Amino acid sequence: MEQVLAAVKTGPSKIEIREYPMPDVPADAALLKMEVAGICGTDVKMYKEPLKGAPVIMGHENIGYIAKAGAEFTKRKGFKEGDLVFVEHYVGCMKCEWCHKGEYRHCENTDWRYNPDGIRYGYTSTEKPPHLWGGFSQYVYLPWNSVVHRVPPGVTPELAGLVTPMANGVEWSLFDGGVGFNDFVLIKGPGQQGLSQSVMCNQAGA
Repeated sequence: MEQVLAAVKTGPSKIEIREYPMPDVPADAALLKMEVAGICGTDVKMYKEPLKGAPVIMGHENIGYIAKAGAEFTKRKGFKEGDLVFVEHYVGCMKCEWCHKGEYRHCENTDWRYNPDGIRYGYTSTEKPPHLWGGFSQYVYLPWNSVVHRVPPGVTPELAGLVTPMANGVEWSLFDGGVGFNDFVLIKGPGQQGLSQSVMCNQAGA
C-alpha cells in the first residue's frame, strides 16, 4: 500500500517523520497534494507546548493541487483534479446555526480542544482516520464539508500562501479597526500579521 510522509508533532518542540496509508477517496471527498504550508505565529507557539492529546500534523495555511476528487465532490464544489486551491482550516458541520450564518469557525465541529470528534486542519489528532489533517504532509484529506477556494490563474502557490495573514490584515485593520483614508495607525510587531496589516492600512489610504 502506498504511504504518505508527514512531519508529526510528538511532544514539545519535537517533530518526527511518520508514514500513514494513502486514504481511499469516497465520492464526496478529495485528496490535496500539498505545495505550500504556511507557518503561523500560532504554530510557533504551539510547537513549544505539550500535546493536548495524541500527536498532530501541524500546518493550517494550506495550498495545493487536487490530486484526486470524487464525482460528488467535483459536482458540489466545482473542483476537479489538477486545480490549485486554498483550504480553510475550519471544517464545520454545515448544519448548525453558526454554519448557516457562514460563521463556521464558531461551529462545535471545529473545536478540537473540547470536542474529541472536532476537525480543524493543523490541530486534529492523527489518531482520527484518515489521519491526514495537517499541511506538513505530502497529502491532506478533504471531506465533503471542507471549505475550499480556487487560486486565481497566474497566482503561484507561494504567493497564494500569503492568503491567511493577508485576510487577517483585512479583518483586523479594516473590519475590526475601521481604518480608512488619512487615518494614523500604530502597528506593533513586524511579523507576518503586522506586515499584512501595514499593507492593508496603506491600501486603505492610512
